[in-house]
Amino acid sequence: MSVGPAQFFSFREHDLDGAKAAVGKDFFTTSMDLLDRKARYDFRFDGVVLGALAVGVAHINAGLEIGMADLEDSYYVNYSASGSMHARHRGRSVEVTPGWGAVYHPIGPVGMTTSDQYGSYAVRITRSAVNEALEEQVGLPLPPDPVLEPHVDLRTGPGRRWDRLVRLLCDEARTTPSVLSHPMIAAPLHDAVVAGFLHATEHRWRDALARPVNCWSRTPVRRAVEAIRSDPTQPFTPTTLARLAGTPTRTLHDGFRRHLDTTPMDYLRLVRLERAHAELRAAEPHGTTVAAVAHHWGFGHVSRFSQAYARVYGRPPGATLRDR
Repeated sequence: MSVGPAQFFSFREHDLDGAKAAVGKDFFTTSMDLLDRKARYDFRFDGVVLGALAVGVAHINAGLEIGMADLEDSYYVNYSASGSMHARHRGRSVEVTPGWGAVYHPIGPVGMTTSDQYGSYAVRITRSAVNEALEEQVGLPLPPDPVLEPHVDLRTGPGRRWDRLVRLLCDEARTTPSVLSHPMIAAPLHDAVVAGFLHATEHRWRDALARPVNCWSRTPVRRAVEAIRSDPTQPFTPTTLARLAGTPTRTLHDGFRRHLDTTPMDYLRLVRLERAHAELRAAEPHGTTVAAVAHHWGFGHVSRFSQAYARVYGRPPGATLRDR
């Protein structure tokens, strides 16, 4: 799917009506009531809307009773950065503490009771994106709207990796300028969060996602390589490359490992590094900067670009720019 431009949000509210409006803008309509009606109320909420995702980090100083009706078109995860929450959904309860999150389906009301000083990460993913990603990952037509376990373990394994992605997006949402404004960087992160959600949560298809796949044919790999080399400025993701190659994402990944000893995204980064090298060699030293070239080719962090460049070309990119 096309991710489109990132839309950043940042709210600071001191009353419940303002907080409800902030949450309702990009997430869900909620009811909110203070557990201590005399408490002073402060609410912070920062994040980004990116394609099928809305990701944010929030903090409230006073305990709340929160309610939501059916989410309808989205799955939703809320997990603790600090403090705790008691979550209720579809007849089941979850105690949300650091390292654990609550998972909510499109259908079924939601109830949440938070502690004072509750900090949380909030992730909304459209149900269509979840359905498409699961079918694509499994490689078979599947019934829509997978039923997920009500909790997600974020302490180890796939859950921990997914948590790191969510935190990265939240950190970048509060950074100006943000690398999420660059489609070549934002699109793979978007798809990684959607796919990571399916690997982090428990459902009947988890074993299928973990089952090894084989790609004996070189044809899908060749198609993906041709697409990358023809225009590496495209905001490719593992999913879009797999579609161009005519094979599921995990199959293409195995093909690249088997035939090229790399991954599709690592190969894409190498091609972009080659193009950045050519641009540095051709540029006037006073006409551009290493940072500008790095960002043009989808490298969000200049220091990491410089390290990768030096590993391949044996010198820092600044030396290439100066010595043309």
